[in-house]
Amino acid sequence: MLKHAVNTVEIAEVEGDGILVIRQVNPVFLVMGSSGMVLDAVLISKNHERYEERAGAVYQQCMNTFRDTLAREIGGMGYAVHAGDVKYWDYFKPSQKGLRDHADAILRIRFKQLGFFSMGLRSDFIPSAYVFAELIQPETREVLYSDRFTVGLDESIVKIAALAEGEIRPLLVPGADVAYADLKDVLDHPQQSRMALLSIAEAAARHVAEGMQGRRAPTLMVYQPELNSHLSSLPSFDAMRQEMKP
Repeated sequence: MLKHAVNTVEIAEVEGDGILVIRQVNPVFLVMGSSGMVLDAVLISKNHERYEERAGAVYQQCMNTFRDTLAREIGGMGYAVHAGDVKYWDYFKPSQKGLRDHADAILRIRFKQLGFFSMGLRSDFIPSAYVFAELIQPETREVLYSDRFTVGLDESIVKIAALAEGEIRPLLVPGADVAYADLKDVLDHPQQSRMALLSIAEAAARHVAEGMQGRRAPTLMVYQPELNSHLSSLPSFDAMRQEMKP
């Protein structure tokens, strides 16, 4: 439930790495440290290219589906909604003062992961997403509502992420319960796998809208952070890609 009355909502441009993370956890890469991370990032980038050659521009389709569904759902709840292409931090530029003055809150969405995840060499590839949502009062920067949630990610991965980032909710999403034996299986089912990711994007948007009204979708379990002063934040895929640049 929102902490203060909100009538008008600006939806900032949805943030993400711009790439589908099609990843299989490889123990060899894990023991290689930073070199393994770079190799893993190279493989993820190639997997993304191969997949979108078969299935089309799925990443952008998911972003569009999420944004359009979110705007429709929030608008249906009685809010005045504007979903443009303004990046979150750009709202605080002097040139965007008019938008700030017009909005009671800015909704910031970050897709920290979207794609297909396999926990190991013998594990299936599961359609998955990790999303962070915040509704922010533009003048005070107060967070009026926030949520971190995942779909399709392995329990152990969610627990590790919760240690570094805070409470995370793994969601149960009807219609996204498909799995693929290996990367070839994903590539051989472009239409089915694309629809699975689009259903996740749509369900994620509805979850955010419902969360703003204090309603919660069914969850497997809520993972909360534990005290661990020695654990550093896990690197994002974008950070790994930066290491690859000359």
